[in-house]
Amino acid sequence: MRPKDIIADMKTIYGIQIMYSKAHDALQYALSLSYGTHEETFQLLPFFAYILEQQNPGTITDLQCADDGKFLYFFMSLWSSIRGFRRCMRPVIAVDGTHLKGRFGGTMFVATAQDGNEQVYPIAFGYGDSENNDSWEWFLECLRGALGHIDDLVFISDRHASIEAGISKVFPYATHTICCWHFGENMKKRFHRKDVADIMDSAARSYSEIQYDRHMEELRKLHKGAYDYAIDAGPHKWSRVHCPQRRYRLMTTNVAECINSCLKFARQLPLMTLAEFIRNMLQKWFHDRHTAAQSMRHRLTDAAHGVIQKRVEKCNYMTVNAVDWNIFSVKHKGKQWTVNLARKTCTCNKFQMDFLPCSHALAAARERNLDFTSLCADYYKRETLIDAYSVPIMPVGHPSSWVVPSDIAARVVLNPKTKRQSGRPMEGRHVSSSERTTTQSCRRCGQPGHNSRRCSNPPMVNEGPRTIVPDDYRRKCSICHTIGHNKQTCPQKDTPVE
Repeated sequence: MRPKDIIADMKTIYGIQIMYSKAHDALQYALSLSYGTHEETFQLLPFFAYILEQQNPGTITDLQCADDGKFLYFFMSLWSSIRGFRRCMRPVIAVDGTHLKGRFGGTMFVATAQDGNEQVYPIAFGYGDSENNDSWEWFLECLRGALGHIDDLVFISDRHASIEAGISKVFPYATHTICCWHFGENMKKRFHRKDVADIMDSAARSYSEIQYDRHMEELRKLHKGAYDYAIDAGPHKWSRVHCPQRRYRLMTTNVAECINSCLKFARQLPLMTLAEFIRNMLQKWFHDRHTAAQSMRHRLTDAAHGVIQKRVEKCNYMTVNAVDWNIFSVKHKGKQWTVNLARKTCTCNKFQMDFLPCSHALAAARERNLDFTSLCADYYKRETLIDAYSVPIMPVGHPSSWVVPSDIAARVVLNPKTKRQSGRPMEGRHVSSSERTTTQSCRRCGQPGHNSRRCSNPPMVNEGPRTIVPDDYRRKCSICHTIGHNKQTCPQKDTPVE
């Protein structure tokens, strides 16, 4: 419901024309009746955190306030998400921050993973004043306290300096990488060229050094500045083949961006209401996905099964020669790869990097009549997906039914010091210059599709309500003296002069 919708309803139902400001105030009043005011919900945060931990044992929350009682930070990670990530998810976490649109503004921090069915798997949420070194360090400290030590952990984010500084300090054993999409958008904006970003993306997603070198050499020949920019950023940050740890099939922070999109409306709600909105959303996700996983017909998840089926179709055109019981030589279109089924490796590197068999490994497995499922990691199996969503998320009930200890009830949480800027908050995210679609128009004739240098139309002159073309400004050809074209486009330019 928007203010203009209220204006239309009042006109249609009651025949009354109201001002936009009155419709806006009425909407804000209705939201406060439904979800509470921002001031009230800050005081209810200790109550909500206590009840959430009681209803969902193992859940981690953290509420930080200044010495004068003003709100600073709030962290929430449900036990169902913590358990599912540690047991069933690939150790890759995408972190991102997004602005809140409520009365006091602030920033929401998100940490998400991706399950074996390529679905968003939220891990933790945090709320602070802004994206700075202190807030990101606090959020990552809480995340480490919730997850503990994770082997071969990889973080994916944009190139925000505070995120990189926080990860290097809080998770010194983890690998920090950057989102290929954001990196490509930065290249488009910096060099005003889309082709250099496309080549860089191909190099980033390469599975072998040979493919990477070929794309980078193409980039160097096309634009030396873009090549130097990519090298200075560090190939180990954005390249799959140079990453110290496995990134699997996760090359962007799209899973975190999806969470921000799902909370587009909720980000304008009071903080405690936003936290309850997220808990309720995850409750529904866990129930629906657990039910859907139980009804899957294959041993692999639907997404993994689809990937395998596409790769199986390529096996029919490959020639397989056995070296021994586990090692095979696979040939296709003049190229050759070596597959080791015992070690689950292939010289194309796709098998060992994704933990999913490549088309060459599937061709070798078909030669031995092996089950394709045995070559896939447990992350992609249906039983693992069921286990990831097996612990339900319990509701917290209405605030009127909450019973908390006296020390929790006596805690005072005041409004934060920060306050969002005046004016209407932005509805969507900021669009980069490379995403904007612009139509070129000629400043001479006003027609789209060309500029003034290549214009062959007469100039347009505005004179009162009419637009006229004076004869003095009409373009004449210097060869045939005809109006409407020049000597470069003249049909008589090749005719010999007598």
